Amino acid sequence: MNGRMMGIAAGLGLATVGIVAGTWDDAEEGASPAVTHAPAEPAPGAPECRFERQDTAAFSFESTATLDEVPAPRVEDHFQGHLSWVVVEEAQAGRPALLRAALSAVELEQALSQERVSAVELEDSPFYVRVDARCRFAGIGFSPRWSGASRRLVSTLLESLEFVLPGDDSTHWSAEQRDGVGVYTAEYRRDEAPGGAARLVRTKPRYHLDDTAQRLGLRVQVLGATAEADFDSERGGWMRRVEGQETLRIHLPGEAPQGFTHRFHLVREDGHFVSVRDSVAPGEADFSDVFESDPTTPSPVDTELAALDAGAARAGFLAFFGQGGKSAVFPAARFLAGWLRAHPEESAVLLADLRRGAIDETARSAFFLAFELAGTEQSRQVLADALVSRDLSALDRSRAASALADHGEPSRQAADLLLAQARGSDSPMVANVSLLGLGSMAGRTRPGDPLRDELHAALREELERTVGSNDELAVLDAIGNSGDDAFRTELDERLRTGAPALRGRAAEALGRLSPEVTRPLLVSQLEREPSPGVSTTILRSLSHMAPGAELDLTGAELALAGRKLASASSVEERAGVIEWVGRARGQLEARRVLAAHFPREPNVHLQQRIGAFVTPSELREFMR
Repeated sequence: MNGRMMGIAAGLGLATVGIVAGTWDDAEEGASPAVTHAPAEPAPGAPECRFERQDTAAFSFESTATLDEVPAPRVEDHFQGHLSWVVVEEAQAGRPALLRAALSAVELEQALSQERVSAVELEDSPFYVRVDARCRFAGIGFSPRWSGASRRLVSTLLESLEFVLPGDDSTHWSAEQRDGVGVYTAEYRRDEAPGGAARLVRTKPRYHLDDTAQRLGLRVQVLGATAEADFDSERGGWMRRVEGQETLRIHLPGEAPQGFTHRFHLVREDGHFVSVRDSVAPGEADFSDVFESDPTTPSPVDTELAALDAGAARAGFLAFFGQGGKSAVFPAARFLAGWLRAHPEESAVLLADLRRGAIDETARSAFFLAFELAGTEQSRQVLADALVSRDLSALDRSRAASALADHGEPSRQAADLLLAQARGSDSPMVANVSLLGLGSMAGRTRPGDPLRDELHAALREELERTVGSNDELAVLDAIGNSGDDAFRTELDERLRTGAPALRGRAAEALGRLSPEVTRPLLVSQLEREPSPGVSTTILRSLSHMAPGAELDLTGAELALAGRKLASASSVEERAGVIEWVGRARGQLEARRVLAAHFPREPNVHLQQRIGAFVTPSELREFMR
């Protein structure tokens, strides 16, 4: 895999690829019983990664990503070679071990990737990996000479090979991790491999998508994601073998879903070790996040940048995506945005460059982001022109719609254009992204601004205009993007009286409003909701309130959760209840509700989830 899920690199200007971490629905079920979250440091006697200075190791690896559901010949990316590393620093005082690594015998075929990588560059310079006692990769540092594309490729490979130890003697545990698609909660179990070694099995139930991905209508469905690794306790305490396969389906608004399968394996073969040169010192390596998704404010314009003409600025921007530069979407976008702020009158020239094909597809996400970050009236006009240009692709027009919605202070002109495209675009993708952008613009408009009332009125008009059609669902998504409690009545009405699909979408939208307003509405509907699918959606919205903090459930809510667990025949619905109550695991009564259900739960994977929130000793105590 390359970047955040290769083929999605065509996706609407998000990171290099298109999916930035967040949650979604059709979560695959996890693994088996009683689970604990891995502690920060291993307990005495627990398995751990151990590295001694100057120790060496070598591995053969292979990684293949395939675009599914397309006619032969298969469309895929293939990456294989040898990985060697030498221990530079041992772990001490909570500081991870530092390993210097190198690739050799690299073979690389790229039919899916938007970013091209040179095998020569991958072999040209070492990189560094920090590995903590639980075998988590705590940082990856690259030579400043490495391109962003090469950094993302290697980072994605290593992240797929990351297995996190429990930190104690648990046989089941979970850990928050990240890969090239985004953040996910990995579920682990420990088996015994031939010869008595520990075999770790990792499953990936779902990703946790952020607000940006949700605002753009992106969805990631995990169809199956299992990997296993044999822990090498005798030689350095890392993995001696890793084998895995993951199948995802990516849903882009207005487009047919795309399925991807990623297969990977690694095996320790010290005979392939090559000398790892120290041509880059640890202090010179760049350990910054190669998937950083926060562009922040464009850098101040310096005189050298301001002195560039349009051709030189374009060339400098595109150089970020070349083999020798620091290719990355956000640095490139900041560079171009800074130049555009110094030369706002040249914005139209760059749009003309795009039209004549002078901006490569790999750079177009950054191109539109640069106009958004520039924040000038001229860059806003360029985005407006691009949005309605029939000579641009639907993907570029959708990128323009997303950028225009987030450009500077919300404007009436931009709102009118987005509304016109939402109602009349010839592309379902452009129409959907424009409508979603209209909702997010409403959320950015200050209280008291007349435009806020006009945007609310436009969304309500769209809601009335689309009643009874599939388009009504998209309007509810846009209202959810606004995050505005002013839509409470419209959403509650559909939650209570609509068809199941409408009730579910209303529940999702309500989940993005303020918890104090919507929590009573969702709980009330949960009590009487007949559809397991809608109940599951309601539970997901309740679980995601106050992200990062534990919930404080009332006695009535805990009693409702207990009744739902006892009566629900749907595995997904019971899983939703467990997650909701689990978010209140700091409450003794919440843990008691889960423990009481544990012996009655027929699904071993849901028993595992209960174990993530209730300790084994509490299970024994509460079940007496």
